[in-house]
Amino acid sequence: MLLIYILIVLFLLLIGHQLFTSDSSSSNKMIEGLENETTTTSNGDYQPYNVNDPNNALILAQQNAGNIQVLKGRIDNLDGLKEKTDKMQTDINALQEQVDALVQQQAEFGQELVGTTPPEISGTEEETTADVEQSIQSQ
Repeated sequence: MLLIYILIVLFLLLIGHQLFTSDSSSSNKMIEGLENETTTTSNGDYQPYNVNDPNNALILAQQNAGNIQVLKGRIDNLDGLKEKTDKMQTDINALQEQVDALVQQQAEFGQELVGTTPPEISGTEEETTADVEQSIQSQ
């Protein structure tokens, strides 16, 4: 009974510790896989356009050129993606062929073990009284 009380206290301490540590780390929230506002590329940040001022055509052209460079840098990072996906697809196809061959081998082995004729199992056929008497006398 003492062991049960010790385990209950231990689990309560673990739950309390987890609640305490998750509450204290709430100031540093991080979402994996997403970019935040401070993330920059090698060519700079994408800048939004200010189209409200008609006198800034030259500024918009320069900003457009900078944004094109940023987008080109992001697309260049995706260049190797097609080759990687093609290689993964060929690997998956080869793996599927291996699994299919393994399943076929197991099915053939199972059929080889079972055979084509069903096994004879004693006690499944109807016995006559003479057979029962004969088996009793032989024992």
